[in-house]
Amino acid sequence: MPIFAFKNLKIDSIRALSDGKHIKLTLKENNNIINAIGFNLGYLAEEYTIGDKIDVAGVLEINSFNGVDSLQINIKDIMKSV
Repeated sequence: MPIFAFKNLKIDSIRALSDGKHIKLTLKENNNIINAIGFNLGYLAEEYTIGDKIDVAGVLEINSFNGVDSLQINIKDIMKSV
């Protein structure tokens, strides 16, 4: 699967899942909002805060939860925007 780069996204929400093992983010660019999940990246929840600008590398996928499908980024790497 192709890995895409998303630059200069603003963290709208951030939280650790599964006892700190994974990370769940809501990212914003202008008026567009996208959900993102990082498996085995939970330790990053303490390195970033709401409002931080980040660059993300990840795979686009469909998240099916409670009968609702939504687009999300499966994060492979994160870094602060420069």
